[in-house]
Amino acid sequence: MGLDAMVFCDCVEKGRLRVPHPYPRSLYIASNGSPEIRSKDPLKVDEHDKWMNLPPCKHEQMLLPAGYSGSATHISHLHETLSGVLRKRACPVLLGKVLYSGTHCGDHLTVRDVRRLSNELDQLKEALPSVTALSGEDAQEIALVIKELRRLVKTALKVNKPIAF
Repeated sequence: MGLDAMVFCDCVEKGRLRVPHPYPRSLYIASNGSPEIRSKDPLKVDEHDKWMNLPPCKHEQMLLPAGYSGSATHISHLHETLSGVLRKRACPVLLGKVLYSGTHCGDHLTVRDVRRLSNELDQLKEALPSVTALSGEDAQEIALVIKELRRLVKTALKVNKPIAF
């Protein structure tokens, strides 16, 4: 088990669907950026799920290539390491909404949170070289995480969508 992050494409919003939705009036974009259906009818929900799996646009599962992932243990270690060298207030989105648990899922960062995370990553990149409390291995791991998170943030901001976990 680990932490996976994703960004849904904006093909519904931009009208770039190859396959129309079976119930377009019931289709909406959820707070995590995912296309969802406003219906509790199991048949309609099933048709929506089948539509999502087609795929209805050029993106498989309507996801953009982004995925950040790490094992629960790895995420926990990164959180402990960064918490030890940073004030929690220094990176509230990174430490409080991304790396707080290696198994959180079903939540998301709003676009506003994504912008805040982008700023935190910029500040963190500048602060880390001066942090001598980190071992070489920890510094490498954190640099890799920053790189992956930057890629994820860039993807989300490009389409103005949340990051879902």
